Amino acid sequence: MKSPLSVAAFQMATSNDVAQNASKLRVAVDEAADAGAELLVVPECALSGYPPQKNLDFDALAGAQTDVTSHAAEKGLWFALGTTTRRGEQWFNTALLFSPEGNLVASYDKTELIEVDRPIFAPGTELPVFRVGEWTLGLQICFDMRFPENWRILRLQGAQLILHLSNASGSGGWKVPVLEGTMRCRAAENGMFVVCANDARSPQMLVSAICDPHGRHLASAEENREMIIYAQLDRSAVREDYLKARRTDLWSRPEFRSLLLE
Repeated sequence: MKSPLSVAAFQMATSNDVAQNASKLRVAVDEAADAGAELLVVPECALSGYPPQKNLDFDALAGAQTDVTSHAAEKGLWFALGTTTRRGEQWFNTALLFSPEGNLVASYDKTELIEVDRPIFAPGTELPVFRVGEWTLGLQICFDMRFPENWRILRLQGAQLILHLSNASGSGGWKVPVLEGTMRCRAAENGMFVVCANDARSPQMLVSAICDPHGRHLASAEENREMIIYAQLDRSAVREDYLKARRTDLWSRPEFRSLLLE
């Protein structure tokens, strides 16, 4: 990935029909590539459906994943895909990043699980960052946005860009401005870019957006509408001021550190 980087976020209405999701993703790949995007981000579990069906056919899912990621590679796109993965008997809510050559270069399992996740997914245990060309990036999924510690850990490891894959829809329309503010804050308090692709199903709880390191929207989708948004990210805009201003002498005191770890 070079800077400036042309990014796209697909606000997609997902379903539990893997073939239908794959078809939509292929069309989005074509549209994003034709528009000049270099990176396409899609929602949480965009391929497998969210929450996935208990009888999810992992062989069919693997075939659909190969089909979609190969198509993205044919178009020369970086592609951030949300799906369900399985290791042994455990299922994970996973974000995968594929290179324009079709190689898997980054993988992250959702760490913060909401009630509907817990009977299905095992929680992730890592908060990795990935060096990709000129950029260092991290991956986060939906409810993870409510936990600023995760984002700060990623930033302190050097993340300049967070790809946030979400599936926040179905209830709580009052959350739209709240979660918009939360996303802006995650970008601003860490001085980094955020590309968020959320599910388009109505009613949404979060509108897809691309934020700059000041927390300003570079692009945002229309509420409850399936669409792709675009922006240019200039890595030189990443900020260090809030990181440098932190009172580490204060919160590292034993009595406060113990509170953080409770």
